[in-house]
Amino acid sequence: MLFRKITVFMLLVVTGAYIASCDRPAGTPQEAAELLTAVPEWKIDQISVNDAVTFKDGKMTQQFGSIDFQRYMETVRVKKDGVFSGVFKGESKSFLLKWQLTPQNITISAADGGGKGEWIVRPVDVRKDSFVMKTQSTAYDYPRMTTIALKFKAAQ
Repeated sequence: MLFRKITVFMLLVVTGAYIASCDRPAGTPQEAAELLTAVPEWKIDQISVNDAVTFKDGKMTQQFGSIDFQRYMETVRVKKDGVFSGVFKGESKSFLLKWQLTPQNITISAADGGGKGEWIVRPVDVRKDSFVMKTQSTAYDYPRMTTIALKFKAAQ
């Protein structure tokens, strides 16, 4: 009887550890980059503006007084050579950006290095099947600062 209880307890511990490790976030920017480049294509899942969801389940959700996005990347690819490419809704040509590792996170910015805007991907926001990239800018609602978060899921 004691042997059976110990066996069941050990099985539960091992199963729990396995389940917990399956959907854990990346611990470092390097691990985040490995997870991002392991997936061939990512598909947009959600857009949040100032913490309010404005796009989910393939539909725009109008928020009173919020910014309305008509142009967004439906799919993106993160390549090992530092290229971040995305295809905007309704278009077929890829838009190219670059990604690079920093000591704290991954940054995504213009491929030519020009411009001031950049997106941030924190390791804690990267999992094997999803990631979130964020930016802040006054360009959308000057002079107020706007925070935008794009959540992508692995394309099936």
